[in-house]
Amino acid sequence: MVHTEVERIERLLELLHQSDASELEVETSGWRLRARRQVPIAVPTSPEPEAEQVQSPAEPSSVWIRSPLVGFFQPRPKPLQVGDRVKKDEVVCMIKAMGLMNEVRSPSDGRVAEVCVDEGVAVEYGQPLYRLVEESGDETST
Repeated sequence: MVHTEVERIERLLELLHQSDASELEVETSGWRLRARRQVPIAVPTSPEPEAEQVQSPAEPSSVWIRSPLVGFFQPRPKPLQVGDRVKKDEVVCMIKAMGLMNEVRSPSDGRVAEVCVDEGVAVEYGQPLYRLVEESGDETST
């Protein structure tokens, strides 16, 4: 595929991302593109009493590991599970895009609190892959 076609595909994916559509399919003489995205469903929430809105300072903060590009999610050889510890800059998964495997690294030390994507699922730029609970690197294992 020539560079201009890659730019055309990127523009089409950006249009899909900005629109209300959940799926896009384009076919030309040289290539075919089919993309889907998950459309978030707004769930109304009731306002919480003010006393419950204040978080205690002892509660650890969450860090989201997000997809750096559009592609297909591939876990590492030993997939991360809830409760696993990761170190800053550790490879947590791969994103396969245009035939290349791209490493995704942890932005901080932490413990996996949530795995958001299954193996082989198409992901978009910025989509959450994992949620970590931050931990300092000097804590001992339990």
